[in-house]
Amino acid sequence: MKFKQIVLLDKVGLSDNAVEKLAKFSDSPIKTFSSDPADEAEVCKRISDADCIMLTWRTSISKEVLAKCENLKFICLCSTNSNNIDLNECAKRGITVSNVRDYGDEGVVEWIIMQLLLLFRGVGKNQYKGFSSELSGKTIGIFGMGVVGKLLAKAAKGLGINVLYNSKTRNSDLEKQGIQFVEKSSLLAKSDIIGLHTPKNVKILDKSDFDLMQGKILVNTTLGKAFDSSDFMRWIKRENNFAIFDGASEFGAEFEGLDRVIYSDVVSGLTNEAIERLSQKTLDNVASYISGNPINVVTGLK
Repeated sequence: MKFKQIVLLDKVGLSDNAVEKLAKFSDSPIKTFSSDPADEAEVCKRISDADCIMLTWRTSISKEVLAKCENLKFICLCSTNSNNIDLNECAKRGITVSNVRDYGDEGVVEWIIMQLLLLFRGVGKNQYKGFSSELSGKTIGIFGMGVVGKLLAKAAKGLGINVLYNSKTRNSDLEKQGIQFVEKSSLLAKSDIIGLHTPKNVKILDKSDFDLMQGKILVNTTLGKAFDSSDFMRWIKRENNFAIFDGASEFGAEFEGLDRVIYSDVVSGLTNEAIERLSQKTLDNVASYISGNPINVVTGLK
């Protein structure tokens, strides 16, 4: 069995070698696009009569798109978050959706630690609190204990940083390692560094939260908006507040150039190793679907 047509709908980040290997799964030459579609009409045009598409979290597949692309059988997300896809409608239409997990998290954590070291030591244009200092003995508060949160907690502990966390559910294994669960207000008050590593578009901070964060460093690697821009703008203008964003943040770029905002258009998790992991896991997803035993399937039925 093969697909009639595979389309890489946006810049999916697969290696050239992986794209070549995908060719054996498609009767027609694979169509690739290296930019994000501008609107829903362009999404439909790119999909056309394809029965397999690959995309990232940046491109939306709505109920209306699915209605116009009747040949679709398999959607392969070259990322983890599936909020951009109408999963319920896919289920109704018998369309399988698979995603890729745990491929770029190590790179994200390394990037965070690098940025913090540069900031605390004053290497570059920014210097936290005006003098070079060590990360050891500082406190980081982590919102969200998914893969990134756990890896960051482990790395921080290895550098002698005290780790607090807040999450929907408590993790006894982490707490046995000296990682302390605290309520939100306590985390904000006690932490020197506050990390947001939660699912897409989960609002974490409001105005009253920012009021508790004086002289803090905010690290945001979430997708979507974890707080309102107006609340952040008010906060960042206060002395000794710093913020760190990478290129995966959908709205970090709007703060680029502000004093004490560290922004990089680099996607922190997109290392060579991450590309290789993403590519192999994507190939595995496609091969498993072709064999009749799809893996890493995501659903939205409630």
